[in-house]
Amino acid sequence: MKHKSFIIKSILLLILPLCSTAQYLEAGINGGGSNFLGDVGPYRIDVPRGYHAGILFRYNFNRYWSIRFQGNYGMIAADDANSTLDERKERNLNFRSEIWEAYVAAEFNFFEFEPGTKLNHTPYINAGFGIFSFNPEANYNGDWIALRPLRTEGQGTSLGRGSPYATASSYFVFSLGYKWGLGRFTSIAIESSFRNTYTDYLDDVSGYYADPVVLTNEVSELSATLADRSLSQSNKENILRGDPTNRDWYIFTGLTLQFKFGELYEKCANFIGK
Repeated sequence: MKHKSFIIKSILLLILPLCSTAQYLEAGINGGGSNFLGDVGPYRIDVPRGYHAGILFRYNFNRYWSIRFQGNYGMIAADDANSTLDERKERNLNFRSEIWEAYVAAEFNFFEFEPGTKLNHTPYINAGFGIFSFNPEANYNGDWIALRPLRTEGQGTSLGRGSPYATASSYFVFSLGYKWGLGRFTSIAIESSFRNTYTDYLDDVSGYYADPVVLTNEVSELSATLADRSLSQSNKENILRGDPTNRDWYIFTGLTLQFKFGELYEKCANFIGK
């Protein structure tokens, strides 16, 4: 037993230089509202139309730098009726979508930060990459209808518009926030986190209107109905339904409560001292 203890202590002595002051782990919970920027609804930061909640883990290398792992569940939504653009109001589309996501990001504090000390507040930024799943639905006569199976822009039909889009994608994420220490082990933050996704189909809208006759014959009458919900009906052949040159964004804004639960330096030093 003493031999094993000596070996473990020797290994820890070799890695002790890595166990510098202010290295610690945090776990947290977060929640708040969500916004969408894409082809449906107002193309601006508006009042939140959805919500989100999640958990995070953060490994702090020092008082400035950390790496963050986060997972969230959320709901995003938008409605052309809330847009200030006449052409969107006329188009009259709406959607919502559940979001399941996970990302990793590098985080930087502008001031030295460590809960339980005088260094107890700082603005911060982070940036990284993540993956997510989505499933757009439209509200039709009080029911929520999944849109991807309806192939509303003619995907998978004789129109030759390719296959239906994937319901999973990736994104680049960057965040702006401010955090405060509430004590030795707890801190709170307010944050807005922006996701530039690699899909243009979060809202089921990207390209051209599809021929309603083709949609009716090859998919369903409901597909043709939800593909074109314009307030005034007209021939929209070869007219853009969305903007295929811009990918979709979504934003989570809210509060995070974080708990400090490990100080590597103290653990290393205390163990070696035994």
